[in-house]
Amino acid sequence: MAELEDKERFANLLTLGIQELKENPDYKTQRKKREALPSGQFTSESYIDKIANQLGVSPNTVKSWMGQMGSKYIPSRIEDGKLFGILWVILENTEMDADWFVSLLRTTSIPVIDPPIPAWVSSCLSKAKLLREEQFRSLTEVEIQTVVSARFANTAPLVRPAVKHNLPTRWTESFIGRKLELEAIIQWLSSPLPVCLISGWGGMGKTTIALEAAYACVGEGQGTAAELPWPAVAGLVWISADLKRLSYGDFLDTIAYQLGEVELLNKSLNEKWFVVRDALSSYSPDHPILLVIDSIDTADSGISEYVTQLPQGVKVLLTARENHMQMKALAGKDVFSIPLQGLQPDEGLDYLEQEAGNRIRLLHDSRKKEALMRLLSETFEVRQQLIDIAAGNPKALALSLAQLAEDDLPIRQLIREIGQAGYSLSGLFEYLFGRTWERCSEEARSLWMVLGFFGKPASDKSWGAAAGLDGRRFFQAVEQLRAYALVETERINGQLHYRAHQTVVAYGEQYLLENSASEEEARRRWSLHYLEYLDTHLKREEPDLPYWNFLLGRDLEPVKREWPNMVKLLEWADANNQGELLIELMLRLSHFLSRVNLPLRIDYGLKASRFALAAGKEALCALFLIDTAGWALMEIGFWDEALRRIEEGLQVVKHAAADDPRIQDVIILGAASKAKVYLKTGRPEAAAEALDISSGKPCSPLIKHRVLLVQGDMFLQKKEWNQAIACYEQANEVSSTYGKEKTIEAYFHLGIAYVQSGAFAKAQGAFERLLYDTAGANQIELIYYQYGMGQLLYHQGRHEEAMQLIHNALSIIDSWERTIGVREDIEHFYRCMSKHSG
Repeated sequence: MAELEDKERFANLLTLGIQELKENPDYKTQRKKREALPSGQFTSESYIDKIANQLGVSPNTVKSWMGQMGSKYIPSRIEDGKLFGILWVILENTEMDADWFVSLLRTTSIPVIDPPIPAWVSSCLSKAKLLREEQFRSLTEVEIQTVVSARFANTAPLVRPAVKHNLPTRWTESFIGRKLELEAIIQWLSSPLPVCLISGWGGMGKTTIALEAAYACVGEGQGTAAELPWPAVAGLVWISADLKRLSYGDFLDTIAYQLGEVELLNKSLNEKWFVVRDALSSYSPDHPILLVIDSIDTADSGISEYVTQLPQGVKVLLTARENHMQMKALAGKDVFSIPLQGLQPDEGLDYLEQEAGNRIRLLHDSRKKEALMRLLSETFEVRQQLIDIAAGNPKALALSLAQLAEDDLPIRQLIREIGQAGYSLSGLFEYLFGRTWERCSEEARSLWMVLGFFGKPASDKSWGAAAGLDGRRFFQAVEQLRAYALVETERINGQLHYRAHQTVVAYGEQYLLENSASEEEARRRWSLHYLEYLDTHLKREEPDLPYWNFLLGRDLEPVKREWPNMVKLLEWADANNQGELLIELMLRLSHFLSRVNLPLRIDYGLKASRFALAAGKEALCALFLIDTAGWALMEIGFWDEALRRIEEGLQVVKHAAADDPRIQDVIILGAASKAKVYLKTGRPEAAAEALDISSGKPCSPLIKHRVLLVQGDMFLQKKEWNQAIACYEQANEVSSTYGKEKTIEAYFHLGIAYVQSGAFAKAQGAFERLLYDTAGANQIELIYYQYGMGQLLYHQGRHEEAMQLIHNALSIIDSWERTIGVREDIEHFYRCMSKHSG
């Protein structure tokens, strides 16, 4: 998002460009009657309408950017895709020049290069998103070059625009050798085959080669890769399963997020499948999009199946220890295979020299430096013997160098001992890791053993907490692991994280499994750390009730960053029957899961309910059934299943102590939830009967809030607008007594009631309040907001603007591929408007 730091100057400069655009014959206003087309789009007469259509926004949005609706309506932020979209439209169709472009961008938070070199301008315009054939698409390279050549030709030569990617930090400072393998990848990229698999033993460099090839595809290759001609790609997505258990859902979420489809987190897997496939197929017509999936053999089997069904124009580079014939989904498919062997003799010597040189520069101990310098002064034959005994395996060579430096071990003795360990790679690693393990401190071993707990590179706090180390002891242990070439550091979002090779993780896990007491204590610390982490980042001061004190209302980003690691904790608790832990996690995560993964909320909510029942916690069991699972089932439209779970929850507390406030709350919540299901499925009498159960009975303000919302829905269905307004307003007042809840339905239905009663200003206020973050509203919020505002505009007689908003809402639903109950209502309203306009 671009922040508008000087809103009035931005509006003035944008207006200049749009006024120039108005003079273009293609944008001049045509004085003729508007007609509705079957597609739902209307023929634009004014230049504002045409611009808005190209950007996929309403005309009022463009007017607000220009300041035509008053300075207070100029937004504080504009999405990058929209901003650069309108700038490209102006640059393509007018004579506005580079000075205007730079001056306008100076009013925003976007860093400016002045004079504007073509490479930077191309990078800016590559972010533009325009609505074409009812889909948002980026500009082609030809379109960008045409405009840049015409307006920015005198500043610098044009280069390939930046490619959007999410590549991790490289493992090595410079890339050595592997020319044959890199040339094979280039050959595959130019072939019609969609899938390439790099396979080989652990430590051979599969990840390093795939990562270097990916960097080369975006124009940032180094070493051997920088010397080769790489074909252009439209976009690049890196997905890693190197810490195991990459789920199918997380795989799809990663692609969706990188392609700009960020609102997929709470969809079903089937819905995600269609949306991601559609996004991939429409991403670029000119160049392929490249997916790199590292360690696919450790990932969910659904990922391999998805890879075989990708649309044309998508290339997938895979790495795996196993040959693709051993992976069921890829067996029998035409896959371009690159079996990876050890480094060639000359490459091995170069790698050995580079690694030794890097270590010498980083070491402070003169004794250790001398040990490595002795290696470099050894004869060619001795160094080659070390490479041969390590089978040219880069990871094994790095570990060998660490042994030489840390233990001051003569190279000939190391070669002799490795030879005695056997000539298989498994024997080689067993020897090297075993020797290192013996020399590690207890603290370093503790860190090593818990590396497998994490689904992504661990932060110092989470890793140290699992190992029971903090402060000086933690960093001393980390330095020992780094000295032995076991872990690497990288910065993610400004924080230091630690990553390790699969072989390192597996060896630590082996020792942990052999020591049940150590594992039990480490798991306990790991669990406690994340429970405290959730308390710190999600827990509210109000309401002061378990489960409900984790209602959303705080920044979710810290929890989202650690989410892959928390998923591993949930999976472990489930697989090992850790009922109490699963209950504690779901008390904290249920509401968060409503934004991240509704199917997961249902699954673990049901499991937590069973553990709660077994522990004699009837009220908690019923709560998990009615709200955690039942509410989520309603959200995805599974009404019958939702009703079944609600009834199941009510049966659990049927014979519980009626004077227990927790039990009373659960019973009333269950009644309100049943009433909601009945209303949604066309049974208003049953809804009224269910809601009568709560009439006059005491309950907490939090439950009262939910009852009032359902009562308001009942009045809304009966078109008793004033009574509905009273219920919704009262519900919002009640929620203010325990810290406020901001629910979409509360404000949407309140706005509709105000529209129907003619209080248009109050209706608009209600609709605006349903946007949790006005500048970064998610898609479900936008659907309800546009539907509500569309009805408001229609009742004000602004039919064309209303139709555009409703069309936008339907377009979001179409691109979202999600079946939601409100869609039928929106389509019905749209048909009524179209009929009236006709």
